[in-house]
Amino acid sequence: MKNIALYLLCSIALIGIFSSCISSEETNYMQEIKMPYPLKQYEEYKLAVGDMISCNIASRDKNLVARFNSLITESSGSSTTKTFPINEDGTIVLPFFGSIKVVGLTVQQAELAVQKHMQQSITDAQVKITLASNFFYILSKDKKGKYPVYKDNLTIYQALAISQQTTETMNLSKVSIIRVDANGNSVTKTFDLRSYDVIQSEFYYIQPNDVIYFPTNKNAFFNVTSLGSFLTTILTPLSFLFFAATYRF
Repeated sequence: MKNIALYLLCSIALIGIFSSCISSEETNYMQEIKMPYPLKQYEEYKLAVGDMISCNIASRDKNLVARFNSLITESSGSSTTKTFPINEDGTIVLPFFGSIKVVGLTVQQAELAVQKHMQQSITDAQVKITLASNFFYILSKDKKGKYPVYKDNLTIYQALAISQQTTETMNLSKVSIIRVDANGNSVTKTFDLRSYDVIQSEFYYIQPNDVIYFPTNKNAFFNVTSLGSFLTTILTPLSFLFFAATYRF
């Protein structure tokens, strides 16, 4: 019993020491940590190679509209709108209308470009373009998932909130964003999310197809976040020792 009591005291002391390794400076946002990030204002997203878009048209020519919609609608139990990829040459290929270049344009600009192209054949054509691949991705030890970019100026803090991501086990000083450029190439950039300077940087606004990676804090193994986890950490091995001492294993 003396050995068990000694073990209990040592466990409490060690857990107390190690659990303090993760400080508020490691987990808090918007700290006065000066980082040389270039200032960058919000810019509307421009379509890139590999993006998927959907297209709908309206016109007084009901026959053409019906034929076009029948080709862009896939039936698999329920009707879903077909999406069109932006090819390596920067174009999409639409039924009846051929190739239209949209890479490097905003969704609204692409809408006008497609409409202008269609109006060469159908003068009253009205077009609605939607970005179908409008998602960002979270990758960390505790959270992996795909989430919608539900508004144009979605910030990284809002992305964390809707993904219910926590900071207790993350290394916020080395967060990475994998972002696709206009040519469809992946570019990885690493930044310190603890810094207030992130707010005016290129990392603040989330773009479609962004992958946000949060590495694990090296001290997370010893992190004790509540009384319950503290007691569980102590009592689990203690129960084994008590059982072993009782039955003399």
